[in-house]
Amino acid sequence: MNRKYTAFTKEFKLETLHLASQPDTVIAHLARDLGIRRNMIYKWRQQLNSKDEKAFKRTATNENTEHRQLTVSELIKDNNRLQKELQLAAMENEILKKAQAYFEEEKD
Repeated sequence: MNRKYTAFTKEFKLETLHLASQPDTVIAHLARDLGIRRNMIYKWRQQLNSKDEKAFKRTATNENTEHRQLTVSELIKDNNRLQKELQLAAMENEILKKAQAYFEEEKD
């Protein structure tokens, strides 16, 4: 069985831990949003606490982790697409409300 491993940069790990330490942050939601497993965040936190400066020494470098950059750009594209869909859905909702009001007037 072949497993696909993803390498993360030290910066990505530190930023993830920074986001996880914010008040009212749900680790499960953060992990899902970032596309990683929840236990990775806990493991990274433990590594940072135990090894301090030497944490994440064996981690990816920016040169060999284009997928992280692509993931961010893909998230931005997806966010833009979802915003457009939301605007369209809001417009459709307004049209349906007007149509409902029109048909209710005709009923009376």
